[in-house]
Amino acid sequence: MPAVALAAMQPMTDEELGVQTGQAFIQIDRNTSDPNYDFSRFTFGLDVDVSMNADLVQLGRYDDPDEPANSSDIQISDFSLGYIDESGNVIPFQIKDPFIELAFDKSGSAQNLVGIRLGFGGAAGKLSGNIEYLNGNLEVRVEGSARPIRDANFLAWLTMRNSDILGADAVLVAGPGEANTGEPISSLARRRANWVGIDNDTTMECLSSGCSLGASLATILTPGGCSLLGITTCFPLKNFKTNDIGNQNALDPSSSNYAGGLYMSFQSQRVVWPESGVTAEVGAFMNIPDGGITLDFEQSFNGIERIRTKFLDPYYD
Repeated sequence: MPAVALAAMQPMTDEELGVQTGQAFIQIDRNTSDPNYDFSRFTFGLDVDVSMNADLVQLGRYDDPDEPANSSDIQISDFSLGYIDESGNVIPFQIKDPFIELAFDKSGSAQNLVGIRLGFGGAAGKLSGNIEYLNGNLEVRVEGSARPIRDANFLAWLTMRNSDILGADAVLVAGPGEANTGEPISSLARRRANWVGIDNDTTMECLSSGCSLGASLATILTPGGCSLLGITTCFPLKNFKTNDIGNQNALDPSSSNYAGGLYMSFQSQRVVWPESGVTAEVGAFMNIPDGGITLDFEQSFNGIERIRTKFLDPYYD
């Protein structure tokens, strides 16, 4: 007669549990340090590779007298995550630890839900699309040789070298032909932008060693109305067709350098989400960090070309 093995589940002692390690699929955290809001975050311990294409991403579609007609808080056509490399390989967009976060206003007697955020603990890869309108934040850096500045201004010619590098951070602004040209969108009644540039109160910095800007030269290096000595300092968002998020290693994805801060949120009032340092405006909001976008003065309107995102891609075929 064959032997029969019988087994039953047995409870583990505290000592046995103490030597075990593991991680929950879902982690729940509560943040009460903000004086105005309580935040509850649900983090999913996942590593996700995604390759996706959408003809149109349109969020926050409602009429607002302060906004352009037929616009949305977020409106991106031909939206893609991931790309196709030169050898025809699909390189996915990498996501670590996606989470959902809720914001509750605690100023009243009862807490009211005022915002929800879909974010990622880390992201690496290529995000593509034609950004037609954006209520959000896109990190852009403008840097370039001082040569065109020296050619346009005698004082700059006397005090700077052609090899000196000038730079400044760009923000979402009202663009040429719009009211308050060159003013940050965050300072205006409207929220939906389709231009990014050096605003009217930001002075170009000299990044080269031994370079010093006096008060007179600093005034010259402050743009006005999207122009600096005839050099364009504002650029259409739709020109940035592919943005690098983090530093992806396509050959060895496990060694990619993930960037934090990529999220999309919806709020009924302005909210500064934890760890973001960015004020999310009312409505649908998208934060695109570490865009890796650095423009030269001479390349102002060339932008960034779109990478192939489909095997049959109308941008290439």
